Amino acid sequence: MRYTAVLVALVALMLAVGFVGADVSIPDELPMGLTIDYWHEWDGAQADAITQIIDAFNMDNEWGITVEQVYQGNTGGLIDQLSTGIVSGELPNLSGAVFTNNAMGYYLDGVLVPLDAYLEHPVWGFDDMGMDNLNHSLLAINRVPFEPFNDQLLAWPVGMSANVLSVNLGMLEGLGHDGPPTDMASFREVACAANELTGPAGEDVQGFPLRTNDNDMYSFIVANGGYIYDDMGYNFTNEKAIEVLQFFQDLYADGCAYIPDGPYVNTADFAFGLNPMAVGSSVGVPFIKKDIEASGSDINWVNTTVPWGGENRTLQVYQRSMGMYVSSPEEQLATWLFLKHLASPASQVLWTEYAQYQPYTRAGLEGLSEEFLTANPQFNSIREVLLDDSTNLWSEPVLVGSDRVGPVFQELIANVTTGGMDVMEAAAAAEAEANEIIAEAMEDMG
Repeated sequence: MRYTAVLVALVALMLAVGFVGADVSIPDELPMGLTIDYWHEWDGAQADAITQIIDAFNMDNEWGITVEQVYQGNTGGLIDQLSTGIVSGELPNLSGAVFTNNAMGYYLDGVLVPLDAYLEHPVWGFDDMGMDNLNHSLLAINRVPFEPFNDQLLAWPVGMSANVLSVNLGMLEGLGHDGPPTDMASFREVACAANELTGPAGEDVQGFPLRTNDNDMYSFIVANGGYIYDDMGYNFTNEKAIEVLQFFQDLYADGCAYIPDGPYVNTADFAFGLNPMAVGSSVGVPFIKKDIEASGSDINWVNTTVPWGGENRTLQVYQRSMGMYVSSPEEQLATWLFLKHLASPASQVLWTEYAQYQPYTRAGLEGLSEEFLTANPQFNSIREVLLDDSTNLWSEPVLVGSDRVGPVFQELIANVTTGGMDVMEAAAAAEAEANEIIAEAMEDMG
């Protein structure tokens, strides 16, 4: 959900000429036999799943709509094809590989169709039960509040991943804990006690692997009642943010945390039994399992949220989505009806069990088979978090220039750990730099 510098310039240009986005005209009736093109990035089990979902729609829909799928390579390859299609004017009706940042760009190019009019349409949209079934917190990730987007739904979700804490339950049990830490005090106890252990082959266990990763730290800050942005701009000096930064400075100084020396080293160490817990993506389960298998160990583990304070249990989420592109009103409606089919309970269950993205409907969460849930305990543990209505879902704000703020926060983490800087001083400097970046980006918009 990063807003690139190129997009900043594009926003300025479109605002200057009064661009307002694509018009949406929804017909009252739909002619029979329309064909819509869908470009996607799926292979393997995900390709099998989307083919089954498309075949079911093509066979059963009452309007004789045919969805024709075209595999366009991996995510990067598909995005490249979409960029080429924008220039040539040859775009599909629907594509995958749409995230909030490129959705904004496509909207500004005048090729992306916002979806609210379809979602809320009295005939073609969802009824009250269908609306209740949707997780609107996840849909809201694809809404951009500022002009010219004005909180419109720019894309339709495919599925959700999240920043999660992987926990070695066996190691924690040996340390006297009967489950994952739920607050920062017990988190510290686990990290410091694990630091005294020896690994499976006599290696040192190193406590908590603290990545200099802005999203990891955002998760801890928000879950403990802090924030990173308010109405005035970036804010890294609020009370709870400082408490979390100070917590990790102390954890590192006391030898209970370490800085991994490369990408994914934290979860690789976790898989080899060299730390008790590590933060990573919920869709990283197959990679951890592969490393566990390579290590020859037998780790009993789950994914959960980072520890929290008060009623702030929070799951930081990321969303992969699909975009509808400008065509005739009839083709756009036919495309919407396929998107609606993707949200059906049968489609959601099938897609989830194959692709293992968390679904965006309650029916998708509740309809999964016991066989699947038993075979995928790490998926099920996050599913249970999502089914808990007290869990807060949070995603990083969509801000002009935020692509340049992540490295600032990463430097802040390094400054307060390996650098040993005063936490408030380091946070204030990073906050000022982040807001200067945003101010410059806003000036670029005119």
